[in-house]
Amino acid sequence: MPIGSEPHNTPPPPPGAMSPGTQVVVGRHTVAIQVFLAEGGFAHVYLVRMKEFPDPIVLKRIAVPDTERLKSVEKEIVFMRRLGSHKNIVRYFDSQVSPLPTGGFEALILMEYCPGGGVIDLMNRRLQQRLTEPEILKIFGDVSEALAYMHYCNPPALHRDLKVENILISASGRYKLCDFGSACLSKGTYVPQTLPEIQKLEDDIQRHTTLQYRAPEMIDIYQKRPINEKADIWALGVFLYKLCYYTTPFEEQGPLAILSAKFTFPPRPQFSDNTRNLISWLLSEDQDRRPNIYQVVETVCKLRGKDCPIRNVCWCKH
Repeated sequence: MPIGSEPHNTPPPPPGAMSPGTQVVVGRHTVAIQVFLAEGGFAHVYLVRMKEFPDPIVLKRIAVPDTERLKSVEKEIVFMRRLGSHKNIVRYFDSQVSPLPTGGFEALILMEYCPGGGVIDLMNRRLQQRLTEPEILKIFGDVSEALAYMHYCNPPALHRDLKVENILISASGRYKLCDFGSACLSKGTYVPQTLPEIQKLEDDIQRHTTLQYRAPEMIDIYQKRPINEKADIWALGVFLYKLCYYTTPFEEQGPLAILSAKFTFPPRPQFSDNTRNLISWLLSEDQDRRPNIYQVVETVCKLRGKDCPIRNVCWCKH
């Protein structure tokens, strides 16, 4: 859902969209619709004003057809509420879920508006003059700090759908992680044992993750390796590779290449050995050889000549 789209590029409102000036109550807040921004799936997205906040914010209005989908939306809200106070995570303001008279439910979510659009938009604008290594490390550093905030929860929270499409750019130029519809709590070293448990996990992975960013342990669940924070670390490796080369490392070869972690670096554009070594470390086939999130943040801070803003904590180690 492109919640960072620029207002002057907005499409015409679809049938049923709320008109400018409409007052909407969301939890403890009343907002006024300014402009329709986008639609996707079951959702309409609006730019709105709220008295208590000086800047415009986003209202996401989701038509929820049944209780199964409602559980998913409510889970996303729970994670946004929990995570919304970090500088590199899209801020959550309030939400409300109501039954509709025609059946189903309506979910309203208020969140931060990122006028810089998304990283995917930035990359599309920079097809000729690609992102520079310092720019890439800044984006990667911001996203790594957001992920550290999630992994440092107790129990750790996994994003599970980390990709360029889920990074927005704030008014101040900060890069922010969004879309927590796939997030879940880590089960640590848990491995499903029975066939129904394995099939349930396989179905969950199919619905909540993106193939090109899946770790080897997600591709072949029958190897019975735990799926935990190290799957997010692998996705960070794919993310960094994509920022550098505008493609994913396993785009052409597919799942078999992911299983064996076989990939190559294109000759152009050129990047430092340090950055390429970081990608290789993140994309270790053996999850125990991948760094934890503290090691990732520490490494990228060294590459950027910055002090590491987080401390190492014991439950982040695997």
